[in-house]
Amino acid sequence: PLTNFAVVFSALIHDIDHVGVPNGTLAVEKPRIAALYDGKSCAEQNSVNVAWTLLMDPEFTDLQEVLFHSRQEFIRFRQIVVNSVLATDLFDKELHHHREYRWRTAFS
Repeated sequence: PLTNFAVVFSALIHDIDHVGVPNGTLAVEKPRIAALYDGKSCAEQNSVNVAWTLLMDPEFTDLQEVLFHSRQEFIRFRQIVVNSVLATDLFDKELHHHREYRWRTAFS
């Protein structure tokens, strides 16, 4: 259930606060965001940050307690969310090569 919800949550948040431009353009138009994320997958990392900040708000303590029964589950949920959302950056060459490698390893 944790993995399933993490994937659904990732799908829901992957474009939060997205301004509709590619990361290269975003870096020029919003240099603060580019600097914050070292110019890598800026829109995607910003989406995770905005959503995670909301999820960790004390207003959602009940939801947090239902989702994470342990620190290990909390860490696993965050890893799945971050990796899933970053995977939506189709133009990052490093991520692209990593995805190809993992695909070949899994299905060769």
